[in-house]
Amino acid sequence: MCGYILCAEDLKAYEKNAYPYYLTLKELDEVKAERFPNANRELERFYPEYPAHIHIDILEEYTGNGVCSKLMQALFEVLKEEKVPGICVLVDTNNKRAVRFYEKIGFKAFEENPGIMLCKLD
Repeated sequence: MCGYILCAEDLKAYEKNAYPYYLTLKELDEVKAERFPNANRELERFYPEYPAHIHIDILEEYTGNGVCSKLMQALFEVLKEEKVPGICVLVDTNNKRAVRFYEKIGFKAFEENPGIMLCKLD
């Protein structure tokens, strides 16, 4: 396995299903866990136009070779078939490589908070 993409067509479903992960994270890293619910609250204002939410983890040795781009393109096709209008994702703005990746595949940083990346599915 080279990594994964978790996607929920609906941010609210994502939050519900990710809650057990949050509880485990809280046990392991209290600081990261505190960011989890606050971050998703920031995304709620984009919910009508960008209801889908993703989380990506790719092993370092598999980055830069197009694997993640291919996975994302396949995901885009499924979401388009399901009539999902857009996707939102949170990205650490210090992770310049991730920001460049998201921009390359069509995401745009929200002006007021560049850690929120939004992508319309046409």
